[in-house]
Amino acid sequence: MKTIKNFLDNSIFFDLKKQLMGQDLEWHYHNSQTPLDTDDEYFDHCFYNKYEISSHRFDLIKPIVEKLKCKSLIQVRANLLIKKEKAKFSEFHTDYSYECNTAIFYINSCNGYTEFFDEKKSIVNCEENKIVIFNSQIKHRAVSQTDTKQRIVINLNYF
Repeated sequence: MKTIKNFLDNSIFFDLKKQLMGQDLEWHYHNSQTPLDTDDEYFDHCFYNKYEISSHRFDLIKPIVEKLKCKSLIQVRANLLIKKEKAKFSEFHTDYSYECNTAIFYINSCNGYTEFFDEKKSIVNCEENKIVIFNSQIKHRAVSQTDTKQRIVINLNYF
């Protein structure tokens, strides 16, 4: 697992953040983050899925894809969690049943985090412009925030 702070140049990052936290990007509602979750709703915006670009705003995530030197994308989506009175924990999961790379890029800072369960539990705090890159077979889960209205991350699965 590798964590990199200040992953994107500030000008590129702040434009991306402005677009994702603004009111012009379409978000799609889901009532659970994983098949085992109940009452754990979130919103997403899918940029790439099933071998094709699925968003007219794919340009927003190109700098991340290029800096990661992705050879082939599997899926790229932004996830938005709404503020909760107390932290909600999604179920531990892997994004795919096969081995690939997963990266989580944090758009804003908040008291939410990503929890990992490999040989032991560890956490990565939500800090804007930070990315964590890991083997897709490491189980992880999202923990919602209680201090900001939104928690936005970009989840990338790739080779």
